[in-house]
Parts: sequence; structure tokens; C-alpha cells
Amino acid sequence: MPFITQILLPKCDNLGQPFDRERYRPFHARMIGKFGGWTRKGQAEGAWLSPSGHLYSEDHWVYEIGHSRAEARFWKAEKEQLKVEFDQEEIWIMQYEGRRI
Repeated sequence: MPFITQILLPKCDNLGQPFDRERYRPFHARMIGKFGGWTRKGQAEGAWLSPSGHLYSEDHWVYEIGHSRAEARFWKAEKEQLKVEFDQEEIWIMQYEGRRI
């Protein structure tokens, strides 16, 4: 069965300044090197309430990577790398198993 892994990457830094295209190049290069490509589907907007009651909102790019094996170890390491590269406490990575038609 093929897999689709979805990654949400922030569009702006923690001060609200947009990231330039160069910030995404290392991620793009890793996805091309490992899986042969990447797809940026569009944007997502999210919000969350901190334990102190502060409401945060953030815009993300939605990426999808198609591949043939789950690659859990790779994706866990990639998540940690992205957290460092984008200075984030969390990066959302979701994986779906499907059937190619």
C-alpha cells in the first residue's frame, strides 16, 4: 500500500515575519533526495489556546509526500530537524495509508 505523509510548516517565524523561500530549500532537497519529489497543496490556518489563556494563530503551508513504505524512523527524525530549522515547539506530521488508483 502507498502512503501519503502530510507536513504542516509555518509560513512565518515566531515574531510573525514571513519566512523567505530559502528557508524551505533544505526540506525540499531532503524530500527530493529521499522520495523523488514533494507537493505543496496550499495553506492552512490554525489557532490554539495556551495553558495561560493566550490565543495563538498561525498560517501553514501544507505539504504532501507520496511514498511506498511507512518510514516511521525517518519521519520522526525529520520532525526533529524541522523543529530546529523553523524554531518550533511542535511540527505536525500525519501519515495516511491509501490505495493508488
